[in-house]
Amino acid sequence: MRRPAGVLAVLALAVVLSGCGGSSDVGSGASDLVPSDAAAFLTLDTDPGSAQWRAVQALADRFPNKQKGVDAIKSSFRKDAGFDWDKDVRPALGKELAFVWLDFQNGGDDFVVLMQPTSKAKLDQLIAKGNKKDPSQTVVYEKFRDWVVLGQTKSMIHRFEHASDSAKRTLSGSFKQSVHQLNGDALARAYVNGQAVMRFARQQGGSGIGPFLDKVGTLDWLALRLGATSEGIGLDAIVHGTPGKLFTGVPRTEPFAAKLPSIVPQDALLYWTFHGSKNMFAGLQKNPLFRSARLREYAGLFRQIGALLQGENALYVQPGGARIPNVPMKIPEVTFVAAPGGGVDGAAVIDRLIARYAANSLVVPEQTNIAGTPARKLDLGQGAVAGYYANVDGRLVVSDLPAGIRGVARGGKSLSDSGDYRDAAKASGLPGKTQGFLYVNVHTSIPFVEKLAQQSLPADVVRNLKPLRSAVEYAVSRSREIRLTVFLRIK
Repeated sequence: MRRPAGVLAVLALAVVLSGCGGSSDVGSGASDLVPSDAAAFLTLDTDPGSAQWRAVQALADRFPNKQKGVDAIKSSFRKDAGFDWDKDVRPALGKELAFVWLDFQNGGDDFVVLMQPTSKAKLDQLIAKGNKKDPSQTVVYEKFRDWVVLGQTKSMIHRFEHASDSAKRTLSGSFKQSVHQLNGDALARAYVNGQAVMRFARQQGGSGIGPFLDKVGTLDWLALRLGATSEGIGLDAIVHGTPGKLFTGVPRTEPFAAKLPSIVPQDALLYWTFHGSKNMFAGLQKNPLFRSARLREYAGLFRQIGALLQGENALYVQPGGARIPNVPMKIPEVTFVAAPGGGVDGAAVIDRLIARYAANSLVVPEQTNIAGTPARKLDLGQGAVAGYYANVDGRLVVSDLPAGIRGVARGGKSLSDSGDYRDAAKASGLPGKTQGFLYVNVHTSIPFVEKLAQQSLPADVVRNLKPLRSAVEYAVSRSREIRLTVFLRIK
């Protein structure tokens, strides 16, 4: 792919400097011109007076070096691109900047840019200056209806205009139907045509890729939204399609309400949870990938693991207090909790798995007692311990340290009692039921990582990392689609 033409690259960078202001209807105007079979559509709102722009400004103000960073970008902008942000670029921007890919050919260069400049004269000056600075990357443009269309060649602009004029349907309907499922105001919205993606994959993959893609299934569309609130920045995505035969036997679970946060200690730095299902791996035996004799011998292993994971499960990390020989730092506690239910004895299942599949290894379970709970220690010999596991109140707990089992057995303040966790869940919009989620306490993790690495970050970096509080990622599925959300909390 060629590097973006000078002026087009400037317009893309302008979004960063303008703050990408936004409204709930960003993209609604430009999508009326885009043919429905376009490969991709990305729209950015460049109105600095919008509510989204003000939210971004408020978030940016929480970082001590915000102005220093903006000044550095503007300085680099002037030096490298040859443009002055305030004099050359900002006066030319309108309220919306849209990128339209007609297809994915030619290294991604088959695209045009749509805009409604605040000042046509300023846009003329900007493009003339950019073309003069780099004649090898010139940009051409012309008026089309109420918009200005920019492209790297006249033929590309005319191709877009012809496609728009002759289209029976524009992208407006599909765009609004897809991205408006992602509620809230937006800094940016994007739509990707699934058929164009699959078509491009077939063209690039050669003759052998077709049968494989037939088994993958269908991809209808992808939609994305980037938005800001007073609490932070969020990215939402929806993938809509139908899984094919390749996913036969892959476990599917219903959304669940997480209960293990009330068991996990409140100082968890990272917490990841998911839910299994009964006989969750049984269908894999029907999948062509698992029909070989070599994999068939592990059918029992899958059944046993499936029994352990059929309920709610959680993996978490918290600061550890233990040391091991020749290691100059306290090692972190990494603990896994499973709630299989159904009378499943989790510790006994692991005993059987070790006896069956690790009989010739050095791993030997030894009986021990932790916080009054019968447990097993995995002894590697010569004083090395691989970990511990035990049943605690019907749940299987596996940890690298005894403290992991002790923390679940003794109870106390839990993750659900943590103000940081509750604030992160609320700010991210974490629903009561999900397919699973990930929570990271960024604020506490940074000094922990410093200690673990035995290296301190520069004071200036630490000050600018301080506003980062937490990150939450979760998934929610519906018929033929899955929605993913990532939210970074800034305070």
